[in-house]
Amino acid sequence: MKTSTIVAATVGTVAIATIGYALYFDSKRRNDPEFRRKLKKEKKRAQKAAKDEEKKKVTKTAQSVEEALAGIKEEDFPTSMEEREKFCMEQLSTGEALFTRGPEGYDMAAICFYKALKVYPAPAELVMVYQKTIPPEVFTLVMGMLSMDVHKKQEKYYTVFPPKEMNVKVDELPEGVTAEGQKVVRRGLIATKDFAAGETIYSETPIISSLEPSLEGNEFCHYCLKQIVDEETKVPCANCTKVVFCSAACESSASTEFHAVLCTKDSEDASTPERKLYDYTKETNNKYPEMIAKFLVRMVHEETVSSEEYNLFDHIERLRFLEVRPSAAEEQEIELLKVALGSKIPGIEEFINEERYLTLKGKLLYNAYGISTSLDANRSVEPSPEKYRSVHDAPVVGAGFYRVTSYMSHSCEPNTKVAYQDHNNSLAVVATRDVKAGDELHVGFIDQKNGSLSTEQRRQELFQHYRFKCMCPLCETTD
Repeated sequence: MKTSTIVAATVGTVAIATIGYALYFDSKRRNDPEFRRKLKKEKKRAQKAAKDEEKKKVTKTAQSVEEALAGIKEEDFPTSMEEREKFCMEQLSTGEALFTRGPEGYDMAAICFYKALKVYPAPAELVMVYQKTIPPEVFTLVMGMLSMDVHKKQEKYYTVFPPKEMNVKVDELPEGVTAEGQKVVRRGLIATKDFAAGETIYSETPIISSLEPSLEGNEFCHYCLKQIVDEETKVPCANCTKVVFCSAACESSASTEFHAVLCTKDSEDASTPERKLYDYTKETNNKYPEMIAKFLVRMVHEETVSSEEYNLFDHIERLRFLEVRPSAAEEQEIELLKVALGSKIPGIEEFINEERYLTLKGKLLYNAYGISTSLDANRSVEPSPEKYRSVHDAPVVGAGFYRVTSYMSHSCEPNTKVAYQDHNNSLAVVATRDVKAGDELHVGFIDQKNGSLSTEQRRQELFQHYRFKCMCPLCETTD
């Protein structure tokens, strides 16, 4: 008999037997309770075995991810743009070669793809490419490494920031309970050593700062906001007459960090992107679009030259912010930024969406400090519509956005004040009374008119500008 006939006959016999067994099985399932109980037990046993097997796979994946991350150090990654590009392509090529070997090459391939992701300038885009081009098992490992890396980075952040030499730390503090009884916490700035009244606790320079638009281009430095007393020391921008600097060092720093991109270059054409942004700032007396532009340009600059573990966005994403509702003004500002930066920073138009812009503006509105560097206490400065933190004896000439001082909370009886001891945008936090290690540091967000404001007036102003009801000891005892 032909093999084919044997096979065909066997298949037919098996088919008939299978049909017969199916009928018998169905009858037993419907009519025999003991059989049904046995089936349920077997089903549960099979489900448990499947779950156990899935857990083993997850555990094995997690172990692979953890072992892979443990073997990767920050020193493994190059810093210059040229080296990062070369490194990225090498890792991608190696990863592709490894996963073609099959499952035994998946772990090492995932490490290569993860390393490429760490140096790629637009990681979100590369993740989407991975999703379409690499095996699902490898993609799962890469995303596991990325997720674990982000988690560890978040956990580690407040162990290295602020730097120990600043004598402060950020800690979680209770802020009441919700209607459901859940505890609410906030982050505050805590002194790590004792300070006597009048002592400087720390100093810091801002991430970004800007002059009041009415003062730009005259006698204040565009970079450090210092007043330029001696005309001979004034340094003009090499490409425009819209801004001036107090020194060649400030001119160089500004150009490197943001001004080379935002300079109007004295264009007579009011329709050029840089002129449009500059003119809008002047006409509306609103410096925040310019500050956001500076932040974005500086962020991109630092990403290309800095080897720091945490970038500017890492520093500000944890800060509180005011909710800003979109309006025609914000729509115009977003469009101005996209046009001004789009041709110079690839991908920035996609990055500056409405949600991200409103969040950045909300962080500035909540955290910016007024800067007083004028040597003339009676100087008249056209005020911006924005409100700034802290009180000054001298007129405010601009605003700054600070990494550490943004964590300071308000009190109507603060134990510190901010001062600009060098008459530039370098901010010093000074104790106004004795401070013990472990004390939370507070600063006044509003001018209390030498104590003439009532509790209701203080709370009203604070809620209007910062959206919170003050519960400081002074407000609680005089409520």
